[in-house]
This record gives sequence, C-alpha cells and structure tokens, in this order.
Amino acid sequence: MAFQPKTLEPVRKQPWDWLTKNEYEEVTVREQSYLHGQYRFKYGKTDYDIYDPRFTRIRVKDWDAFRDPKRYWYETYTLSRKKMAEDVEGVFDRAQKLGIYSRVSDSWKEFACDFYTPLRHYEYAGAVQLQYVVRYAMGCPIEQSATYTAFDKQGRAQWLSTWALEVVGDEGLPVLERGRELWVHDRAYNGLRRYMEHVLVTEDWAEALVALHLTLGPLIDRILYQEMNEMALAHHDTVIPELALVCAEQVQWQEQWTESLFKMVAEDPTLSRWEYLKALGYENWPGDYRWGKTLSDPRLTPEEEKTNREIVESWVQHWLPRAAEAVKSLQALMDRHGIPFSLEQSVDRNLQENIYPKLQRMGILTQEPA
Repeated sequence: MAFQPKTLEPVRKQPWDWLTKNEYEEVTVREQSYLHGQYRFKYGKTDYDIYDPRFTRIRVKDWDAFRDPKRYWYETYTLSRKKMAEDVEGVFDRAQKLGIYSRVSDSWKEFACDFYTPLRHYEYAGAVQLQYVVRYAMGCPIEQSATYTAFDKQGRAQWLSTWALEVVGDEGLPVLERGRELWVHDRAYNGLRRYMEHVLVTEDWAEALVALHLTLGPLIDRILYQEMNEMALAHHDTVIPELALVCAEQVQWQEQWTESLFKMVAEDPTLSRWEYLKALGYENWPGDYRWGKTLSDPRLTPEEEKTNREIVESWVQHWLPRAAEAVKSLQALMDRHGIPFSLEQSVDRNLQENIYPKLQRMGILTQEPA
C-alpha cells in the first residue's frame, strides 16, 4: 500500500471563533473565495482559477493568517488618509499665504522641479503594479494592504504634481510636461524608468512586491521623503519637508506590512505543493466546465524545488543590485544642478543600516547581493 501523507484540514473548514476576532478581522479575513468564483479567469495564458495559488511560486498554507500591523480596513484607512490630506492641503495653503515660494532661490526651484516632478511617475507606476498584486494575490488581508498602498502611491503622485503647479504658479502645465520628458528621455532617469518597466511586466505578484517594497522602495523613498529635507530647508523651502513628513508616514506603514508578510512567508513550513493545495481545499478538485473548457488541474503542476526562503532570496539577489544602480544613476541630475548630495553614499548607508538588517531579521538573506 502506497504511503498516504497526512493531509491538513482545509483552511476554509477550520473553526472560526468570532468572539475572539476584532473588527478588522471580521471584515477582512476569509473574504476571498479561493475556489471557483463566479467569474472565470479568461484572459491569461493559463487555465487557472480566478484566485489560484499557482500565480506565485511561494507557498503558504493559510494566506488569511497575514495581519496588517496597522489593522487597516476601509473605515480606519480612509479616516487616517483624510487627516493626512487635510494636513497637506494646509501646507499648500500656508505656503501661498506666507509667500514661501518667493523666498526660495530660483536654482533650488529648478532642481526641485527636475527631481520631484518626474518621480511622480515612479509613484504612479508602483500604484499600477500594485493593482496587479491586488488582482492575483492570495487572501483578502494581503489584497487589502496592497489596495491601500496603491491609493497612497497614487496620492503621493498627485501631491507631487500639485506641488509643481503651486511652486511655478501660472506656468504649471509646462513643468509637468517637462517632468514627463525628463522621466522618458533624460539619461539620469533611464535606470529608474527601466527598473519600473521591468516591475510592470513581472508576473509573479509576490516577486513584484519584493521589487517594489523590499529593494527599490527603501532606497528611493528615504531619499525622496527624508534625506533631501535638510537640503530643502537650507534653501528656505519648508513646503517639501512638510509634505515629505506625511509621505514618510505612509512609506513607513508600507514597509511594515511588507516585512510582516515576507516574515510569515519565510517561516511557513509548507514544502509540498500538493499538501499546500489540499490545505486550500483543492483535494477533490473537480474541474470547471461552465465556460466550455476544463481548467488545468493543480495536481499536475510541477513541484517547486526551492523553499520560500530560497525563492524570496533569489528575487532579492536579482532586484536589489538593479535598484541600487537605478537610484545611483540619479547622481547626474544632482551634479547638473550643483546639489552637494551623494546618492552612492546614501544607497550604501541604507543598504548597511536598513535593508540588509531587515532582510536578515525576516530570514530571507543569507549573503549580501554581489
């Protein structure tokens, strides 16, 4: 008699104690239907279910076990961001009434427009790819965090656009057009734009999160919303630092929930894809004939040879050096405007003080990328 491995109780059949759950969990957990949703996945290259575990290489026996550290759900998130939006509107309003922009040197305005305005395209590209994550991610808790982060990124892109329109007054539209031209054609932005283009065509939704939030984000966001503040203040620009304080708070949450997610991924003991699929309820997978064709059988999917830790580490090894080079390439812009800021020193410092220690805490980095 062939050995029959002990199967896990399907996640959706495990008991749920509503008395011990909080408001966030009541409206978040077990909202996604893993199997045979009312809509078929019709437009991809694969015959997968609408929410199918095979859209990523990593395996987690219970995706609903993830919890956002901030416990954001619709009401709490919107209340928080309403307050932030009011703060930012107040920053712009005070700047106009106090004439802050008239006190800022023309040289700083020229640099700031060439630096901050094109990076609204970086933020917007991240928002677009996060919508891809929302569509294919497993489990509503992950989808929810990705959705709100996409909103944050799009909001920051809008704030950077508003700042550009405010700082140049009646000539606002040309500065936005110039920002786009710099993003598309300027050599200083080639590396970062190319990086984001590669992110936008990344099919594994978990790998896309690695590329956005574990590698590039901690490098460019700290420069954009923290390290340049001192330089702005030295040029009597108080608007950028105040705006950056709000954006940095959003980025901090973005990094927190991503770290929490990949720590869970790294610690998950699931090795067999078939055991993992059974835990999600695929043990008696019947196929789907409602649309005139049968979906591919998940039991026929080849086993993943690597552990979650090895998979995520391979992604980090692939994306992190590229992210570092993309950010360092912006040095040409700094030098062009005479800004005494070393992007190489910033990147190296953030790698050593922030990114490497964080990845090691998460258990997904055994050696530094070459």
